[in-house]
Amino acid sequence: MARGELNELRIPAGEYERLRAHLFPGDHDEHGAILLAGEHHATGRSTLAVRETHLLEPDEFPPGTHGYRQFAAGALARLGNRASQERLAMVTVHSHPGAHERNGLSRDDLAAHERVFPHLLDITGAASVTGVALGEASAAGESWHADGSRRELTRVQVIGASARTLRPRPADDRSGDLKRFDRQVLLFGATGQARLRGLHVGVLGAGGGGSILIEQLTHLGVGQITAVDPDIVKRHNLSRIIGASERDAREKRKKVHVARDHAQRIDPSIHFNAIDGDISHSHVAHRLLDCDYLLLATDTATARLVANAIAQSFLIPLIQIGAKVELRSDGEIEQIYTAVRPVLPRHGCLSCAGLIDSVLLQQEAATPEQRAQQNYLGQQDIADPSVTTLNVAAAAGALNALLMSVIGQADPYLAEHRITLTREGRVLVTTPEPDPGCRWCGEASDSRYARADPSLLPLRPAPEVITKRSLAWRLIAAITRR
Repeated sequence: MARGELNELRIPAGEYERLRAHLFPGDHDEHGAILLAGEHHATGRSTLAVRETHLLEPDEFPPGTHGYRQFAAGALARLGNRASQERLAMVTVHSHPGAHERNGLSRDDLAAHERVFPHLLDITGAASVTGVALGEASAAGESWHADGSRRELTRVQVIGASARTLRPRPADDRSGDLKRFDRQVLLFGATGQARLRGLHVGVLGAGGGGSILIEQLTHLGVGQITAVDPDIVKRHNLSRIIGASERDAREKRKKVHVARDHAQRIDPSIHFNAIDGDISHSHVAHRLLDCDYLLLATDTATARLVANAIAQSFLIPLIQIGAKVELRSDGEIEQIYTAVRPVLPRHGCLSCAGLIDSVLLQQEAATPEQRAQQNYLGQQDIADPSVTTLNVAAAAGALNALLMSVIGQADPYLAEHRITLTREGRVLVTTPEPDPGCRWCGEASDSRYARADPSLLPLRPAPEVITKRSLAWRLIAAITRR
């Protein structure tokens, strides 16, 4: 595998714990399982998102004639056909009980791949088939691709309230300048700082909440940030957008460019992708598919829909934040609250929680002319009250959840949704309830869950950019047709 390429397997924490209990029952013997996963292959990166876990009985992983144990032909055929029907990739997994932080495929493992994997590629019709050896605290493997290439498995990502990464060997130290993060290292050590440095976090929205998230991610030492926002800075934004100035408002600078400049003033070494665009456009959404976390700080129904779909299809942890001041019809304050809503695989999604309004989706999809026609009462859009301290509170809740997850200190309780009633100081905690019939996270065969297929995301085609050259060619073509 070329340097810099990434070949990863993503598995929900609940599925991993079930798999691990089966593979390591305490008898120091090898055991087997087969995973079916959505697959996405792009330049320099392959992602497998586990959708189904099939634990094999002893007769399906018996003593082998070529090695210590082998996957029974009947089990491979049965689940290979299942993978073909569901259009999923196949992943064989077996335990290496003696492996801890270092692991590797044995000669018997590699020989078994040579014998079996070409047939599995034919049976499944998938773009890849993967073999994994799971250790106590490590994972090693390789993927065979239909194009004839083979790639080493870089890592297994366990996605849950407290994240875990399994590799063939301990990761290289990428913690960066530890003196810069001295007080943080006192809390979670150089290893924790290296985990932060290795993260790629997508921030959707670079306004009041998003700008705070971006600033604090930079201070924490996160290595790569992708920020998405199509809007410009306006004067009435200046009390809330961190890093924005009067000059930015006068020059109508893009919020993502202001955020990028502010982040790079804090840490010039950060890799910052500033995307001036709408998440619902395919060319924007596709740039978020390799993120380790998504932070949603924009309150449009469309952004919620798309971010939720990406999180569920690609098994990327998502945290949605919000700050709201609700007014009564007489203008008096009804309620002031902030919200932090983590979204994890098999733990309920924003759609299950009723947080994606279909009426708002329809309104946001309409053209300005259509919206004007729908506004029969002739009312102007009303700006909601917003205060930076509320945004700070919401952002802090999300970032603390992310931080505890990354350093492995998160309690499962941290995955609950939290609404803080600001005037009272009370916190309301709700447990997301997964809907088995949900099209995004449900268990039905037509759900988008763990499909890792960008074509199934609710996206619009990229808007065409008309340059002088393309316009000239259009004119030539029009003249030629005449």
